[in-house]
Amino acid sequence: MDHSLAIDTRFLATPATPGRKARDVPKRRPARWENAQVTEIIEEAPDAVTLRLRLEESTGFLPGQYYNVRLPVPGRPGPVQRAYSIASSPVPDPSIIDLGVREVSDGLISPRLVRDLSPGDRIEVRGPVGRFTWTADDGGPVLLIGAGSGVVPLMSMVRYGAVADLAIPMCLVCSSSNFDYAFYHRDLADLAALYSWLEVVHTFTRDPDDPRARHHRRIDRAMVAEAVAGQFPRRTYICGPPAMVEDVQGWLTELGVDPDQVRVEKYD
Repeated sequence: MDHSLAIDTRFLATPATPGRKARDVPKRRPARWENAQVTEIIEEAPDAVTLRLRLEESTGFLPGQYYNVRLPVPGRPGPVQRAYSIASSPVPDPSIIDLGVREVSDGLISPRLVRDLSPGDRIEVRGPVGRFTWTADDGGPVLLIGAGSGVVPLMSMVRYGAVADLAIPMCLVCSSSNFDYAFYHRDLADLAALYSWLEVVHTFTRDPDDPRARHHRRIDRAMVAEAVAGQFPRRTYICGPPAMVEDVQGWLTELGVDPDQVRVEKYD
């Protein structure tokens, strides 16, 4: 089964500019399906890629949103669609979007997106979608917690903060099986070295000896407590498998974080 997002499907379409909040964006009718050209395919892990796409037209997007992708599937009466989060910043050019895709072995779409596409190919997309968003006006400090491909929309927020030169404190806690399978580990290392406002905390669940991770277990209450104690968050964003997301929500409440300032997105 392909990863898909268990979130609402109300569409937002507006340029992401400092000073504008996600909740201030007017609701609009769903965008039409359009052809997007693949301009680059970047290997992120042995089973994951970034698809860099050029949109035919763009109304902008907010950090944390996603696009739906649809492909014809043999044996199916119509095309199959899945949702993939945007990993890129909406500034300076929202007509170029990076979609993070992890292959699921029995998936209908993800294996083809990861293995079969080449630069110059075109695929159908529709968006942007979602209210799991952060902009400068939402403020900080910001705590970001993601597992696996749940790091993808959080990366959009980090990159937006860097490109827009916001200097709003961010702590990203990301869980992966090991270093090679950690989304964006190279880019995150470079960004953390450049920006003092960004802290990146890796935890590896299947490599107990790798010193590049601070922790070597699944995300747990102690790990979340450490992140909260480091800098108490004004905004928190959690993305990943439902059980992890729900556990982290509960721990944050126990630690005194206002539930109204916590945003979640769950992957099936």
